Amino acid sequence: MVEQRYIHTDVFAAQSPKKAGQACGDVWSVYRDKQATTVVLADGLGSGIKAHIAATMCVARIKTMLASGASLRETFDALTRTMDMAWGTTAPFAVFTVARVLNNGQTTVLGYEMPPPLFVSKSNIQILDKHVYTRNKAVIHESFCTIAKDEGLVLMSDGITQAGIGKFFPMGWESQGVKSFVQSKLPINKLDGEMLAVDIHAQARTYWPVGSGDDCSVVALVNRSGIIVNWFSGPPLHKSDDETWVNSFLKSPGIHVVSGGTTANILAKLSGNQLIVHNTKSAITPPAYEIDGVELVTEGVVTLNQVFNLLDEDPADYPDNSPVSELVWQLKMADRVNLWEGLAENKGGSSIAFKQQGLMSRSKVLRAISDKLQQMGKLVVCQNC
Repeated sequence: MVEQRYIHTDVFAAQSPKKAGQACGDVWSVYRDKQATTVVLADGLGSGIKAHIAATMCVARIKTMLASGASLRETFDALTRTMDMAWGTTAPFAVFTVARVLNNGQTTVLGYEMPPPLFVSKSNIQILDKHVYTRNKAVIHESFCTIAKDEGLVLMSDGITQAGIGKFFPMGWESQGVKSFVQSKLPINKLDGEMLAVDIHAQARTYWPVGSGDDCSVVALVNRSGIIVNWFSGPPLHKSDDETWVNSFLKSPGIHVVSGGTTANILAKLSGNQLIVHNTKSAITPPAYEIDGVELVTEGVVTLNQVFNLLDEDPADYPDNSPVSELVWQLKMADRVNLWEGLAENKGGSSIAFKQQGLMSRSKVLRAISDKLQQMGKLVVCQNC
């Protein structure tokens, strides 16, 4: 189920509109699935609300197509056809770059009338512009590379590359100027994507007179080793599947977490390890369990509901020595959560006593937690059993 090598892509951005207080005509977004991280940067025609709407529509359509199963190439071709037809009309028009980074670092970047991407390491920076061609009226950039750990990619709108045009530079700062600016700061011990985006953006802004110029956006992607949490909650629907799922769970690389007494008993029995119960003195905190070879074992429905409630709270307020707090920390620390959700009926979780306390059933609370984690930028890969 899980790749043996998982590289996580962190995404950082620095952005400002043409005029302070105005909507930015550049829009960026991230879409994650179990194969890749896809980053989109769109630049709407003009500036202000109209440009922002055009860029937002472009980004939304790309994410929707990818989520529906379309390939990156199919998505790019569909959007470029739409923009070709909108070119020169009153229809919403945006240019865009889309970068798809697979979990092993292999990367494809496709650009429609946008500046080429920059590949950055701790000691070097390159402009990825070897495959450029014209289709209809538009200039298309296609780039392919492998981004290893501690390497990254920079996407820019033309507000960055055209900064200072006619005043500091005949044709603007241009990609070569951005490259030289970043190269002057290298080598470094660690590539900081946030600082990279902020520095490029700030330098470009110095080349634009106050209140003039263009919307400016820099999106930096930096790869690192991903943190995986494998989470098992609920026994499989068919008892004959217990051993298969337990083996799959235990063999998956990463941290291992089990939630639910019945699930813990199954895992302990099949792994040949003893299940130890640690009762807490708190009337609120559920008991914790212990199984050799598993980093964290907790109670089920009550713990899961408390985890859901604590995810949005300040970590400084979490209770000490609590399995709930520890599970929240594990989930917040994770880049990718592989969730094995057993579909066997949990009779206790649907009892009137639980409903009276306002507790969601296991399936509902797992969905709610997954939604929160995805909103936090985590990749959640669910597998039902």
